[in-house]
Amino acid sequence: MRILLSTKNILRVSLIAAIIVSTGAFQFSSNAAAISLNGPSDCDVNSVIFCGAQTSSSLISKYNNGTPQNSSKSIHDIYSKFGISSAEVQSLNTTAVAGRVTSTGQVFVNSSANPVARNALTAGRKFIAGSTQVTFNGTTFFTRPPSVSFHSASIPAYVVMKNGVFQHAIIESCGNPVIATPNIPTGVPVPTNYTINKLVSVKGTNNYQKSVTVTPGAHVVYQITVKSTGTVPVTNLNVKDVLPAHVTYVASTLTDNNNTVVDNKFFSSGVIIASLPGGSSAVFQFEGAIGATTTGTVCTNETLTNTGTVTATSLPTISSTAVVGTTCAPVTPTKPVTPVTPITPVTPVTPITAVTPVTPITPVTPVTPVTPITPVTPVTPVTPITAVTPVTPVTPVTPVVAAEQIVAVEQNVTVEQAAQAAPATSVASAEKVAPAAPVALVNTGAGSSAALFGGASMIAFAAYQWALRRRLSL
Repeated sequence: MRILLSTKNILRVSLIAAIIVSTGAFQFSSNAAAISLNGPSDCDVNSVIFCGAQTSSSLISKYNNGTPQNSSKSIHDIYSKFGISSAEVQSLNTTAVAGRVTSTGQVFVNSSANPVARNALTAGRKFIAGSTQVTFNGTTFFTRPPSVSFHSASIPAYVVMKNGVFQHAIIESCGNPVIATPNIPTGVPVPTNYTINKLVSVKGTNNYQKSVTVTPGAHVVYQITVKSTGTVPVTNLNVKDVLPAHVTYVASTLTDNNNTVVDNKFFSSGVIIASLPGGSSAVFQFEGAIGATTTGTVCTNETLTNTGTVTATSLPTISSTAVVGTTCAPVTPTKPVTPVTPITPVTPVTPITAVTPVTPITPVTPVTPVTPITPVTPVTPVTPITAVTPVTPVTPVTPVVAAEQIVAVEQNVTVEQAAQAAPATSVASAEKVAPAAPVALVNTGAGSSAALFGGASMIAFAAYQWALRRRLSL
């Protein structure tokens, strides 16, 4: 029993020790595989990966996650256009070696004096004179040889080799990818090759063939497929198309793997594919209009051959063709037209004498409105003055002779009364009138007395009236 327990303990300790040793060995192996260049950092807008990556592990992390300045998608797009897949980036710790890229376009590994590649092409996010703009999957960047963008004679890079042949490189200071033409060692067969195949379909059918037949005026879609059939990427491929007469390119329809091609040199000097990995293809498509070939009423059937070509450094130029045949539609005979009876000419109408233009009426100046007059208060009519009846002149009164003494005797009573009469003023003359002789009053009794009184009263009233009229006339 004790021997059994002891054996179990030994096995347990051995197992734990084996796990510890194997873990340490794995960690040591992993650390040993990571490449550390510890070179400079380019923290600027031209960097594909901002500030680059000083170790291969840091490069993998930034490729997967991006940086605050550069999204992971944009990094993937640029690397993919250069033929560097995500799987190849993930294996950098084991496939890459320390190397450098020179401003002359050569690539070296370790301390070797012999370049493993030439004619290098790199990429960046900033335009520099001598660069070519590329848009891929929505990401725009610029490609150029190192001589355009390098400030140093050489820059450290992670270089990927396969079977001793250069595949691609990534510059350590900025994460910019590099492709180049491999220098194949003597005796090693060329591992690169490619094919090209051109087809055509009637627009809208998506049925690509080597030849189609259409009527003049129809539109067709051409397809050119370039495939890398070697074991390493084909770099610096030049693809172009030569259009025959009576075929017109429809503007803005050229695409490369469904991405719009900005470069318009496809039908002249050609479009450059920086790198095409082994087994990958680039598919170009564009639309063409088949022009009419009629002259007057005659239509001629034609065979329009369209040729696409591809070439690359150290590889032969190859081509492929697609044919579009044009056939005229049958013409239906035209029925003779019955002659039309000529129309009797219409008697010309006498021109109407031009009417003398009417002189425009001068606009009347608007009359200023009159301020209403305030009604006048009616005047109360004046009562006519009654005419004054002229005063009849008063006949001058004969002056009364003053009575010196009036003696009344009544019932044997003697009344003596003296009355002094006022002298009368004559109206007709200023001379004095001589006094009249005294009137003798005869006592005739009571009747006489009354008559005397009445007479005196009349004389007194007449004197008063005369005096009053005299006063009024004055």
